[in-house]
Amino acid sequence: MNPQPSFLKSAPTAVRAEFAKHAMPFHLAGGREVMAAGGRCEMMSFVVTGAVRVYLMGRDGREVTLYRVRNGDACVLTASCILGGTAFPAGAIVEKDAAGCAVPSVLFREWVDRTPFWRGYVFRLLGERMAAVLEKFEESTFDSIDARLARVLVRRARAGERPIMATQQSLAVELGTAREVVSRTLSRWKREGLVTTGRGTLALLDPAALEKICGEV
Repeated sequence: MNPQPSFLKSAPTAVRAEFAKHAMPFHLAGGREVMAAGGRCEMMSFVVTGAVRVYLMGRDGREVTLYRVRNGDACVLTASCILGGTAFPAGAIVEKDAAGCAVPSVLFREWVDRTPFWRGYVFRLLGERMAAVLEKFEESTFDSIDARLARVLVRRARAGERPIMATQQSLAVELGTAREVVSRTLSRWKREGLVTTGRGTLALLDPAALEKICGEV
């Protein structure tokens, strides 16, 4: 039986049945590049487990993460490209081994055209992703690197990731900055007793102080 994304639980019976009939399961290994800028979106995929990271790459080769697709949702840029007939404007890579299901783009476009449920889903997806991207833009424009880095670490620790599995390079990609900037910030925080680092790991020694830095208290 194909894995179905959780949002379909609220769908009409006919919608669930049609999805189950046409959806094709997929399994993707971590580290696999699944889409490059300028690519054609032939399928609409729904990630049930794992995560796919969608990112932009600058002319200098630096990456910035736009958002992640996980927990049964889909990529809003893919939906936009399918409905608008445009090329994919970013890159997408499997961050954690991912599994889910996909339907052909032609069929997905047909569903959106004739089914209120799917139109509502696309509008919700657009709203949520737009809000997330605007928040990231606001942070990168107005917040200091200290606040942005602290916010990422605090949120991951609150989600139960202890220790935090991250390299300086992966954090730099997350923030859209240079690895050297992250390295200098973490070195300063180590001297101040706020964090401790290992090989690809990081632990918060003073979460309260970091919460003040990121402005979440």
